[in-house]
Amino acid sequence: MAGTLTRDHLKDCLTDVDFPASKDDLLDAAIRKGDPTAVQALRAIPETDYSNLADVFGAVEFGGDDKPR
Repeated sequence: MAGTLTRDHLKDCLTDVDFPASKDDLLDAAIRKGDPTAVQALRAIPETDYSNLADVFGAVEFGGDDKPR
C-alpha cells in the first residue's frame, strides 16, 4: 500500500531539483530517490514548468489534506 504524501515528504524528494523545473525534472528526482508515492503524485500534475516548490505543492494532491491548494 502506498504511503500518504506530505509536503515535507515531497520536499525531501525534490531537494536536488533546480527551479524552474519541468514535470519530467520533478519525476526524475523522485525516481532517483526511489519514492513510489512521490512518483505517483507527480505523474498526476499538469505538464508545465514549475517556478518553485510552492508551485509544485499547488499542483500536487496531498492525501487527506484539507489545506487550500
